[in-house]
Amino acid sequence: MISSPSCDAHDDDLSNKVVEWVKEGKVLPFDTIMQRYESRLKGRLLDLEVEQKHGRIIYELEILRDDGIVYEIKIDAKTGEWLKEKVD
Repeated sequence: MISSPSCDAHDDDLSNKVVEWVKEGKVLPFDTIMQRYESRLKGRLLDLEVEQKHGRIIYELEILRDDGIVYEIKIDAKTGEWLKEKVD
């Protein structure tokens, strides 16, 4: 299980929009994403960002896994689709 998340809001306006979009059902709550991928998101959450790219809203996570390697993971905030994982 991942340790308690902390959010690094680089864009407060976008962060506020995400809260609004969750309430409107336009994106999935981050907790839902965490539950869906619990087995794949083991480690410590170092950073969480929300980005808009190509009309998509993306949750971008940096996770320090138990093996000591930091991974960058991108997940579509609307569908919950796992988009990308790479060593950071």
